[in-house]
Formats: sequence, structure tokens, C-alpha cells
Amino acid sequence: MISGWVNRILSCVLRSFSLALIFFLMTAEACGAGIDETAGKAARIDALVSLYEKYGYINGAVLLAEHGKIVYEKGIGYANIESRTPNTPRTKFGIASITKQFTAVLVLQQVAEGRIRLETKITEYLPWYRKDTGERMTVEQLIHHTSGLPPDFDSPEFSDSEAAGRHYEPQEFAQKFCQQNLQSEPGTKWEYSNCGYDLLGLILEGVTGKSFGELLQERLLSPLGMKDTGVDHNDLPQRGGASGYVRHAGPRYTAGPYIDRAHIFAAGAMYSTVEDLFLWSRALSDSGWLPKDIRDPIFRAGINDWGYGWFITKIPPGEPGAGGTLEEMRGDMPGNFFSWILRYPQRDGVIIVLRNAYGSTEGLEQNLQAILFNQEPRMPARNLKDVLARAWQLPEEWAVSHRAFSMLIFLLLLTLIWHMARRGKDLREIVGSLSHSDADRSRRKS
Repeated sequence: MISGWVNRILSCVLRSFSLALIFFLMTAEACGAGIDETAGKAARIDALVSLYEKYGYINGAVLLAEHGKIVYEKGIGYANIESRTPNTPRTKFGIASITKQFTAVLVLQQVAEGRIRLETKITEYLPWYRKDTGERMTVEQLIHHTSGLPPDFDSPEFSDSEAAGRHYEPQEFAQKFCQQNLQSEPGTKWEYSNCGYDLLGLILEGVTGKSFGELLQERLLSPLGMKDTGVDHNDLPQRGGASGYVRHAGPRYTAGPYIDRAHIFAAGAMYSTVEDLFLWSRALSDSGWLPKDIRDPIFRAGINDWGYGWFITKIPPGEPGAGGTLEEMRGDMPGNFFSWILRYPQRDGVIIVLRNAYGSTEGLEQNLQAILFNQEPRMPARNLKDVLARAWQLPEEWAVSHRAFSMLIFLLLLTLIWHMARRGKDLREIVGSLSHSDADRSRRKS
């Protein structure tokens, strides 16, 4: 009787152990497959990025994440070419217009707390602004680029011209350059306006009594642990950040033009890293960080597919991930930095590429998207202009690196040229002498 109970208990234990073992093995196999897939994807990305690096198509940093986890991150090239300081995933780059999404969230926070109303005319917050246009524009229209202000992305003050290097404090700049006549009736047409976001920054400062940088740090950066992000006060290299360069054929790099960050302000003066922007992307996906009434509008597309600091579209047919949602924003600081963040909510994925060499991109972001969706990228080829420029640069670089030997060759060439010139002179004298002799003989015969 007792032995029967013992047998049944042992049988149950063995059965439970077997089931647990099977479950463990199946889980381990699934985890192993997931690890192998991630490792394989990382290896493919590294092969692609290494080729771009070899051809000099990127100088910056790359990060790709999927299912909320980083799959690949790497710094490429140099933060400072002169000192040979390498780029890393924690190198700070100017992110230009990606700043706008931070500005938009700060505004939404103030709306939630009752200090700002989206439907209110901007003159209520900026009493110095011209009344005939300011009393027609709302805060929400500034955010959505539908205020009627003319487009200014290629205006001298936001380009790489001498005008962009002149210093203006934010309100001084706004009073001088951001009170233009309206180009369209507010709310009817989309026109990209940096001035609109400068005005939003001034509204934020007015209602909170804090500077844009302080508000940014207090409400967004510190809570999210974004320790390598902030406002560039024309001192990014001194903060250990990257210097901006212009890429030329070869490739060859020259220092980028000076652009004063003070007047770019809430429209594009921030810096960040690929790792910090990954934290930012994760926070925008986290329902526990932002309340629903703030988070939902951010990725709700309006006119021209613009939400709150993001373009929201569907990936076109024929492209990797076709039909899925794409949330993206680029930051363009002419002659210095180019940044791009692309989010794929259905995969909980993000691609972040930050560059401090302004020039050819050669489709890197699109190729990273292909790998993210398990498709084949189009591997880049060496640019013909680079090949020709390199052929010209190699002798020059060799001469610089072998100065003594180059000087010796130069002196030998000068000596050879001198001897050839002397020989030519001697030959001319001989020929001239022979000609005179022939002439004398001809006269004597006659």
C-alpha cells in the first residue's frame, strides 16, 4: 500500500521534472535562436558600416535597436580630425532640427499643466510681437508649421552663410527676423519655419520663468538620464563634443563654417549622442513616462505628415518594411552636422545616425533599414570623384610624409632641368655656328 503511494509520488515527480526539462530546453533553444539572429544582424550591419567607413562615406556614429534592445552601435572616424580624437557612441553631435521634437514635448507638458493653451494667439504670450499677424497665429499652428510664416530653411540666417555666424540673443533675433508678413492664412498651409520654433522657445521661457536650457534639463533630460544632451552655447568642442567638417572628394575634410547657435535656439541648437537619443526614443514609447494626452498627439500626422516634431508616414511599396509606420526627423546644420532618427513602432525599432562630416550619405540609413527588415542592402561602391581626387592626393600625401626624400628629388629635378637647359643652349650655339659657317662658304663660292 505504502509502496504504491511512493511509486505514484515518484512518477508524478519524474513527470513534472520531465516537463520542466522540456520547457527549459525549448526556452533555451528559442533564446539561443534569438541571440543568433541578433548576432547575425549585428555582423551584417558591421560589414555594411565598415564598407561605408572604408570609402569615407561616414564620419560619425550609428545605432540600431530592435524590440527595444540595442543590436548595434559604433563610432566611425574622428570627432576631431586634427587631434585624431575618435568618434564613439557617446560622442556629442549637433542634432539641429531634431531639437524641435524636444521643444514640442515641453510645450505639451505646459499645456497639460494649464500654463499654455494651444488655441491661444501668440501675442498673449509674446506681447511685443506685431499685432496684425500675431493675433491670427496660434501656439498649435507654430508647432505644426501652419502659422502662415514664410519658409526659412534656406534663409541666410539658418544656412552656412556669413549671416548665420552673427550673434543674436533669441528674442533679439525673433524681433528682427521672425515678424515677417504672413505668406498664407494661418492653419491652411504647411511651410517649414525655424522662426516658429524660436517663438515657441520664447513662449516657454515666458510662462515658466526659466531658460529653455534649464527647462529642458529639468523636465526631460535629467528624468530620462540623458547626461550627454543639452543646448550648444557655441562651445560643443570644449564640452568634449565633435567638431563639424565639410567632406570633399577624396575624401578630404575642411573645418565647417561657424554658425552661431544662440539664435537657432529652440529650433535647432541642441546636441546629443546616439545612446541618449535611443533613451529618448524609448521614453516616447513608454506609456508610463508620458501621460496619454501628451504622448498620443506626438505621432499623430497632420498637414504634410507632420506631428509634433516628427514626420509620420507609411513605408512605400517596394521598400523594406513596406506598409509599416515610419516616424522620422532629420537635423541639418549646413557645413557641420547631419543627423537622422527613424522609428519603426511595429518592430519597436530605431535607427540613429549622427554625422560631423557634412556631405555624401550614399544611402546608409536606407541600407540599415533593409537589414532591420531582414532584406539585402545595396552595398555602396567607391565614388568616381573620390577615385580621381585620391589619385591626385596620393603623390601629395607621400611628399608630405617623406619631406627629406621629396626635397632631394626636387633638387635633382632642378639640376636635371638646368643641365637640359644648358645642353639646349649649347646645341643652339653649335647649330648657329654651323649655320654661319655654311653661309660663309656659300659667299666664298659665289
